[in-house]
Amino acid sequence: MRNPLEYQVTEYDCVPTTFINAIRYLFGRNEIPPEVVKSIYMFSLDTFNRRGKSGKRGSSFYAVQHICNWLNEYSQGNDFGIYCDLLEPSDIHLAKNSRIIECLNEGGAAVVRVYFTKSLYHYVLITEIDDEFAYVFDPYYREKDFKEDDIEIVFDKPFKYNRKIKRVWIDSTEKKKYALSDNNERECVLVYRT
Repeated sequence: MRNPLEYQVTEYDCVPTTFINAIRYLFGRNEIPPEVVKSIYMFSLDTFNRRGKSGKRGSSFYAVQHICNWLNEYSQGNDFGIYCDLLEPSDIHLAKNSRIIECLNEGGAAVVRVYFTKSLYHYVLITEIDDEFAYVFDPYYREKDFKEDDIEIVFDKPFKYNRKIKRVWIDSTEKKKYALSDNNERECVLVYRT
């Protein structure tokens, strides 16, 4: 049995929540080892704010890399068929035949960093894509509609996505909400069930 995807518990835990959502999307509840969930949280929230408070700037890119590498190593030594592929910034786009689209078409998911607000970045999960839209699960809960016409809140797909975003919007290099933003700053981990 699969579980619906989840929302963040705090303002800062988008990375562990999104990785766990990728796993929830790909695996049934009875297939997910508790050690995987524990380790994802243990390896994330590794930053400090200006007052030295742990986790209050979210998770670093090094934490994302570590989670990706740990999941691959764990998969090799245990009965948990997952593979994570950390993309180079130049490979992170939604043009035809991109690696992200290839992954989604093969039933995988993409953990991506998007611009959020006021120079803040945020991690979301892309689960599906078509010619016009990217279907995204944002772990940041929101009920209020967006003023941008290219972003739509979806409430009736809790196992797959809660945002429907125009593909050209999310692939933009501009610093606007849910855009992959500057080509050199893009981050993405493709997650496959093997």
